Amino acid sequence: MISLKKNGIGIFILAYKRLNHLKKTIYRLKKFIHANDTIHIFMDNFSDDQTSLEIKKIKAVKKYLNNLDKKKFTVIFRRERFGMKKNWILAYDYMFKKYKKVICLEDDILIKESFINFMIFYLNYYEKNNKIMNITGFGTKIKIPKKYSYDCYLTKRSMSWGQGSWRRVWIKFSKMKKDHKSIITNKVNKLKLISCGEDLLRTMTLDYLKLAESIQVWWIWNIIRNNGLSINPINSLVDNIGYDGTGYHTKLSKKFPKNFGIISNKKRMLKVDFDQKLNSQFIEKFKIKTLTFNLFNILPIKLIEILIKLKKILKI
Repeated sequence: MISLKKNGIGIFILAYKRLNHLKKTIYRLKKFIHANDTIHIFMDNFSDDQTSLEIKKIKAVKKYLNNLDKKKFTVIFRRERFGMKKNWILAYDYMFKKYKKVICLEDDILIKESFINFMIFYLNYYEKNNKIMNITGFGTKIKIPKKYSYDCYLTKRSMSWGQGSWRRVWIKFSKMKKDHKSIITNKVNKLKLISCGEDLLRTMTLDYLKLAESIQVWWIWNIIRNNGLSINPINSLVDNIGYDGTGYHTKLSKKFPKNFGIISNKKRMLKVDFDQKLNSQFIEKFKIKTLTFNLFNILPIKLIEILIKLKKILKI
């Protein structure tokens, strides 16, 4: 079993209030990493304005993490409630101060046996290639040609489920000015954003209005603005178990479709070989309803905010 530590790679999990999901995530991770590898966990705190049920769930996770093997796990408990975005940013910042290469798992991501080897290979191989900015463990369902020879394909945006990246990317992300209006009110920048998925315009707008909390939309924008690429496995190396109504950005619904199968006959991508057809298929998975897209694309931000608030009041 290949060691993450020996390859200079750090791995961490973001935890909050989903104890059963977290246990499954940790169990699967421990099963497929080297015995000497350390698992970092970043646990956000609760605030007094949360419900008693939420606080109870958070305390249960905290109790569980306190009892983990200190030799295997490094757990960082937040002293106050930071929220998803701040916890994510501080977790990455902490990890990239210790490691040049990092893998992030949310607490509903179950890795498969080949995930670690896939990550180690590509994190090492493309460490110094500025064009490659992200590695994703989730294999989104697209049609892969029978003659396609690689075990991965490249896209102009990333998927966050089982995410690997480098310190060089984090430095660019940290220095990037996160100004929503410079993107959603600028015709050129807005077109760039939309070209990588219609959903991004909606998410960026809702994040600006503080009606949603998204860090991934900024991670993706960092890739877009730097003309970067993300590596995706042709068949999924992780399962997302967050579609049970517990996920922050996932509702109780049908799972996001994934590719799966045997990829033993596929070879590693040893040169940057971007396939526009595969990228287009991938981007197509992020289309939203035409009416919704047109509203976010055409209407002024203030009017969008009013409409969203009315929709919540009227529950339509």
